[in-house]
Amino acid sequence: MAYTGQVSGRQRAISGGGALIAVLAVGLGLASGLDLEVVRKASEAITAIAIPAPPPPREPVVPPNAPSERASGSASAANKHAKAAPVFAPKAKLPPVVAPIVAAPRPGAGNDASAGATPTRGAGSGAGGRGDGTGAGGSGRGTGGGSKAVWRSGTIHDRDYPREASRAKAGGEVEVRFTIEASGRASGCRVTRSSGDTSLDETTCRLIEERFRFKPATNAAGDDIPSQYGWRQSWWFERRR
Repeated sequence: MAYTGQVSGRQRAISGGGALIAVLAVGLGLASGLDLEVVRKASEAITAIAIPAPPPPREPVVPPNAPSERASGSASAANKHAKAAPVFAPKAKLPPVVAPIVAAPRPGAGNDASAGATPTRGAGSGAGGRGDGTGAGGSGRGTGGGSKAVWRSGTIHDRDYPREASRAKAGGEVEVRFTIEASGRASGCRVTRSSGDTSLDETTCRLIEERFRFKPATNAAGDDIPSQYGWRQSWWFERRR
Protein backbone atom coordinates (compact mmCIF):
# COMPACT_ATOMS: atom_id res chain seq x y z
CA MET A 1 0.00 0.00 0.00
CA ALA A 2 1.61 3.38 -0.99
CA TYR A 3 1.52 6.43 1.24
CA THR A 4 1.78 9.99 0.06
CA GLY A 5 2.84 12.92 2.19
CA GLN A 6 4.83 16.16 2.27
CA VAL A 7 8.59 16.23 3.29
CA SER A 8 10.08 19.37 4.73
CA GLY A 9 13.11 21.13 3.16
CA ARG A 10 15.39 20.06 5.98
CA GLN A 11 14.52 16.41 5.52
CA ARG A 12 15.12 16.73 1.77
CA ALA A 13 18.58 18.28 2.44
CA ILE A 14 19.55 15.48 4.81
CA SER A 15 18.29 12.80 2.41
CA GLY A 16 20.06 14.46 -0.49
CA GLY A 17 23.28 14.74 1.51
CA GLY A 18 23.11 11.10 2.52
CA ALA A 19 22.62 10.04 -1.05
CA LEU A 20 25.55 12.17 -2.18
CA ILE A 21 27.80 10.65 0.48
CA ALA A 22 26.73 7.16 -0.62
CA VAL A 23 27.57 7.97 -4.22
CA LEU A 24 30.94 9.35 -3.22
CA ALA A 25 31.62 6.31 -1.09
CA VAL A 26 30.79 3.97 -3.94
CA GLY A 27 32.97 5.98 -6.22
CA LEU A 28 35.84 5.88 -3.76
CA GLY A 29 35.41 2.19 -3.29
CA LEU A 30 35.61 1.51 -6.98
CA ALA A 31 38.62 3.78 -7.30
CA SER A 32 40.40 2.19 -4.42
CA GLY A 33 39.50 -1.30 -5.47
CA LEU A 34 37.43 -2.06 -2.38
CA ASP A 35 35.14 -5.01 -2.34
CA LEU A 36 31.57 -4.32 -3.38
CA GLU A 37 30.27 -5.94 -0.22
CA VAL A 38 31.92 -3.24 1.85
CA VAL A 39 30.35 -0.60 -0.34
CA ARG A 40 26.90 -2.26 -0.08
CA LYS A 41 27.15 -2.31 3.71
CA ALA A 42 28.22 1.27 3.79
CA SER A 43 25.24 2.13 1.59
CA GLU A 44 22.88 0.22 3.87
CA ALA A 45 24.33 2.01 6.88
CA ILE A 46 23.76 5.33 5.23
CA THR A 47 20.19 4.57 4.04
CA ALA A 48 19.20 3.30 7.48
CA ILE A 49 19.14 6.82 8.76
CA ALA A 50 16.45 7.92 6.26
CA ILE A 51 13.40 9.36 8.02
CA PRO A 52 10.27 7.52 7.03
CA ALA A 53 7.42 9.51 5.53
CA PRO A 54 4.58 10.33 7.91
CA PRO A 55 1.40 8.33 7.47
CA PRO A 56 -1.21 9.96 5.31
CA PRO A 57 -4.00 11.73 7.12
CA ARG A 58 -7.15 9.76 7.60
CA GLU A 59 -9.94 10.57 5.31
CA PRO A 60 -12.91 11.86 7.21
CA VAL A 61 -15.67 9.30 7.41
CA VAL A 62 -18.81 10.76 5.94
CA PRO A 63 -21.88 9.13 7.44
CA PRO A 64 -24.46 7.95 4.95
CA ASN A 65 -27.14 10.39 4.12
CA ALA A 66 -29.92 9.88 6.59
CA PRO A 67 -33.40 10.28 5.18
CA SER A 68 -34.69 13.71 5.91
CA GLU A 69 -37.60 13.81 8.24
CA ARG A 70 -40.70 15.29 6.71
CA ALA A 71 -43.50 16.70 8.65
CA SER A 72 -46.37 14.24 8.69
CA GLY A 73 -49.34 15.38 6.70
CA SER A 74 -52.74 15.84 8.19
CA ALA A 75 -55.23 12.99 8.04
CA SER A 76 -57.73 12.91 5.20
CA ALA A 77 -61.27 14.02 5.79
CA ALA A 78 -63.62 11.41 7.16
CA ASN A 79 -65.62 9.54 4.54
CA LYS A 80 -69.21 10.56 4.07
CA HIS A 81 -71.69 7.85 4.90
CA ALA A 82 -74.93 7.67 2.98
CA LYS A 83 -77.90 5.76 4.29
CA ALA A 84 -80.42 4.56 1.75
CA ALA A 85 -83.99 5.62 2.35
CA PRO A 86 -86.29 2.66 3.10
CA VAL A 87 -88.49 1.59 0.20
CA PHE A 88 -91.78 -0.09 0.90
CA ALA A 89 -93.70 -2.04 -1.71
CA PRO A 90 -97.32 -0.87 -1.95
CA LYS A 91 -99.86 -3.27 -0.56
CA ALA A 92 -101.79 -5.09 -3.23
CA LYS A 93 -105.41 -4.00 -3.40
CA LEU A 94 -107.60 -7.08 -3.58
CA PRO A 95 -110.97 -6.74 -5.27
CA PRO A 96 -113.96 -7.32 -2.99
CA VAL A 97 -115.22 -10.86 -2.96
CA VAL A 98 -118.67 -11.07 -4.45
CA ALA A 99 -120.74 -14.03 -3.42
CA PRO A 100 -121.86 -16.02 -6.47
CA ILE A 101 -125.54 -16.33 -7.19
CA VAL A 102 -126.54 -19.95 -6.87
CA ALA A 103 -129.25 -21.12 -9.22
CA ALA A 104 -132.10 -23.14 -7.83
CA PRO A 105 -131.77 -26.90 -8.32
CA ARG A 106 -135.50 -27.00 -9.09
CA PRO A 107 -138.33 -24.47 -9.10
CA GLY A 108 -140.19 -24.15 -5.83
CA ALA A 109 -143.96 -23.92 -5.71
CA GLY A 110 -145.62 -20.68 -4.65
CA ASN A 111 -146.83 -20.41 -1.05
CA ASP A 112 -150.32 -19.25 -1.92
CA ALA A 113 -152.75 -20.85 -4.35
CA SER A 114 -154.26 -17.47 -5.11
CA ALA A 115 -151.03 -16.41 -6.78
CA GLY A 116 -152.26 -18.09 -9.95
CA ALA A 117 -149.98 -21.11 -9.77
CA THR A 118 -151.98 -24.02 -11.14
CA PRO A 119 -150.77 -27.30 -12.65
CA THR A 120 -153.67 -27.41 -15.17
CA ARG A 121 -155.09 -24.91 -17.56
CA GLY A 122 -158.63 -23.79 -17.09
CA ALA A 123 -161.16 -22.71 -19.65
CA GLY A 124 -160.45 -19.36 -21.25
CA SER A 125 -157.40 -17.20 -20.95
CA GLY A 126 -155.38 -17.19 -17.77
CA ALA A 127 -152.07 -16.60 -16.07
CA GLY A 128 -150.15 -18.66 -13.58
CA GLY A 129 -146.70 -18.47 -12.12
CA ARG A 130 -144.27 -19.79 -9.59
CA GLY A 131 -140.99 -18.63 -8.22
CA ASP A 132 -137.89 -19.99 -6.56
CA GLY A 133 -136.58 -18.68 -3.30
CA THR A 134 -132.99 -19.81 -3.65
CA GLY A 135 -131.66 -16.36 -4.44
CA ALA A 136 -130.68 -15.47 -0.90
CA GLY A 137 -127.28 -14.19 -1.90
CA GLY A 138 -125.46 -11.20 -0.50
CA SER A 139 -122.36 -10.71 1.57
CA GLY A 140 -122.57 -12.35 4.96
CA ARG A 141 -120.04 -11.85 7.74
CA GLY A 142 -119.64 -15.51 8.58
CA THR A 143 -118.97 -18.83 6.93
CA GLY A 144 -122.63 -19.80 6.82
CA GLY A 145 -126.09 -19.22 8.23
CA GLY A 146 -128.69 -16.64 7.29
CA SER A 147 -132.06 -17.19 5.65
CA LYS A 148 -133.57 -17.03 2.17
CA ALA A 149 -136.11 -14.54 0.94
CA VAL A 150 -139.75 -15.59 1.26
CA TRP A 151 -142.66 -14.41 -0.91
CA ARG A 152 -145.39 -12.66 1.10
CA SER A 153 -147.85 -11.00 -1.23
CA GLY A 154 -148.58 -10.00 -4.79
CA THR A 155 -150.23 -11.92 -7.61
CA ILE A 156 -150.81 -11.81 -11.38
CA HIS A 157 -154.46 -12.43 -12.27
CA ASP A 158 -156.22 -13.57 -15.41
CA ARG A 159 -157.57 -10.07 -15.89
CA ASP A 160 -153.97 -8.86 -16.22
CA TYR A 161 -153.72 -10.56 -19.61
CA PRO A 162 -152.35 -7.92 -22.00
CA ARG A 163 -154.80 -6.70 -24.64
CA GLU A 164 -152.18 -6.82 -27.36
CA ALA A 165 -151.47 -10.49 -26.63
CA SER A 166 -155.19 -11.24 -26.32
CA ARG A 167 -155.91 -9.68 -29.72
CA ALA A 168 -153.00 -11.54 -31.22
CA LYS A 169 -154.14 -14.67 -29.41
CA ALA A 170 -150.56 -15.06 -28.13
CA GLY A 171 -149.49 -17.11 -25.15
CA GLY A 172 -146.35 -18.57 -23.68
CA GLU A 173 -144.10 -18.97 -20.71
CA VAL A 174 -141.64 -16.29 -19.58
CA GLU A 175 -138.83 -16.63 -17.05
CA VAL A 176 -137.52 -13.56 -15.23
CA ARG A 177 -135.02 -12.77 -12.50
CA PHE A 178 -135.03 -9.78 -10.15
CA THR A 179 -133.54 -8.41 -6.96
CA ILE A 180 -135.30 -8.49 -3.62
CA GLU A 181 -134.09 -5.45 -1.73
CA ALA A 182 -133.51 -5.37 2.02
CA SER A 183 -136.84 -3.54 2.20
CA GLY A 184 -138.62 -6.56 0.68
CA ARG A 185 -139.52 -4.86 -2.62
CA ALA A 186 -138.65 -6.28 -6.04
CA SER A 187 -136.48 -4.32 -8.46
CA GLY A 188 -134.31 -4.77 -11.52
CA CYS A 189 -136.51 -7.35 -13.19
CA ARG A 190 -135.03 -8.79 -16.39
CA VAL A 191 -136.19 -11.50 -18.80
CA THR A 192 -133.99 -14.60 -18.87
CA ARG A 193 -136.25 -16.54 -21.25
CA SER A 194 -138.82 -14.85 -23.45
CA SER A 195 -142.33 -16.05 -24.07
CA GLY A 196 -142.08 -14.94 -27.66
CA ASP A 197 -144.39 -11.98 -27.12
CA THR A 198 -143.01 -8.63 -25.96
CA SER A 199 -146.23 -7.53 -24.24
CA LEU A 200 -146.30 -10.69 -22.12
CA ASP A 201 -142.63 -10.26 -21.09
CA GLU A 202 -142.99 -6.57 -20.21
CA THR A 203 -146.25 -7.06 -18.31
CA THR A 204 -144.70 -9.82 -16.18
CA CYS A 205 -141.76 -7.67 -15.03
CA ARG A 206 -143.92 -4.57 -14.48
CA LEU A 207 -146.45 -6.36 -12.28
CA ILE A 208 -143.74 -8.13 -10.23
CA GLU A 209 -142.04 -4.84 -9.38
CA GLU A 210 -145.38 -3.14 -8.61
CA ARG A 211 -147.12 -5.85 -6.58
CA PHE A 212 -144.73 -8.44 -5.18
CA ARG A 213 -143.52 -8.14 -1.58
CA PHE A 214 -141.05 -10.46 0.19
CA LYS A 215 -139.54 -11.11 3.55
CA PRO A 216 -135.92 -10.24 2.73
CA ALA A 217 -133.03 -12.64 3.10
CA THR A 218 -130.70 -12.32 6.10
CA ASN A 219 -127.04 -13.00 6.71
CA ALA A 220 -125.47 -14.94 9.59
CA ALA A 221 -125.76 -11.89 11.84
CA GLY A 222 -129.50 -11.60 11.17
CA ASP A 223 -129.25 -8.43 9.06
CA ASP A 224 -131.58 -7.97 6.08
CA ILE A 225 -129.65 -8.17 2.82
CA PRO A 226 -130.52 -7.97 -0.90
CA SER A 227 -130.89 -11.25 -2.76
CA GLN A 228 -131.77 -12.61 -6.18
CA TYR A 229 -135.02 -14.31 -7.01
CA GLY A 230 -136.36 -16.15 -10.06
CA TRP A 231 -139.92 -16.37 -11.35
CA ARG A 232 -141.65 -18.31 -14.12
CA GLN A 233 -144.94 -16.95 -15.41
CA SER A 234 -147.29 -18.85 -17.72
CA TRP A 235 -149.75 -17.10 -20.03
CA TRP A 236 -152.19 -19.08 -22.13
CA PHE A 237 -154.96 -18.17 -24.51
CA GLU A 238 -157.87 -20.57 -24.97
CA ARG A 239 -159.85 -20.22 -28.17
CA ARG A 240 -163.58 -20.36 -27.72
CA ARG A 241 -165.43 -23.04 -29.57
